[in-house]
Amino acid sequence: EVRSGEIVGLAGLVGSGRSETLRAIFGADRLTSGSVRVKGEPVRRPAIRRMIQRRLALVPESRKDDGLVLGRDSAENIALPSLGQRQIGGVVRRRVEREAVERAVVAVDVRGSVRNVPIGALSGGNQQKALFAKWLVSPPEVLLIDEPTRGVDIGAKVNIHNLILDLAAAGTAVIVVSSELEEVMALSHRILVMRHGGIVAEFVSPADREDILSAAFL
Repeated sequence: EVRSGEIVGLAGLVGSGRSETLRAIFGADRLTSGSVRVKGEPVRRPAIRRMIQRRLALVPESRKDDGLVLGRDSAENIALPSLGQRQIGGVVRRRVEREAVERAVVAVDVRGSVRNVPIGALSGGNQQKALFAKWLVSPPEVLLIDEPTRGVDIGAKVNIHNLILDLAAAGTAVIVVSSELEEVMALSHRILVMRHGGIVAEFVSPADREDILSAAFL
């Protein structure tokens, strides 16, 4: 459970089920049990399109495998999830799209131009920021984040952390997974520890690192 304006971190060892939980909530993986509720209403057969319509978004673990279309323009990547909102009779309103993308780029502090630049040509930090920007064109109510700062430098890491905190402060419900326990502890209001696919402990921030590790291992 995660509330508006709250950041819930999922901690645990590799293979504990953290990433699978996010993917199942978002409809990227099929549920084997349980259910997903948004604002108290059950979602039948969660699927990516249906969850986007419910204003959920997922920043996946691998930007290259699951998050970006590497052969395409950076601005196109950022515009893609909300494309249908700017179409009239199948024709995209390019000026509206350009303005929306520019606002999102400024919000996440992508350095340099993204127009006519292949997404694969951006630095790792800017690619990761573009992953967030693509969901901020039409801001979600629930943001699921898997490894928010993997493969980025310290400057980009600080920017991304501030962005996540700002989104929560503005009312977004956030669930974050990271293999860096310190990152989970720094960002989260509550931390749920997972083991063997289930939640085994809950801690309220500030939590003790050793207690979290003990719950993850035992």
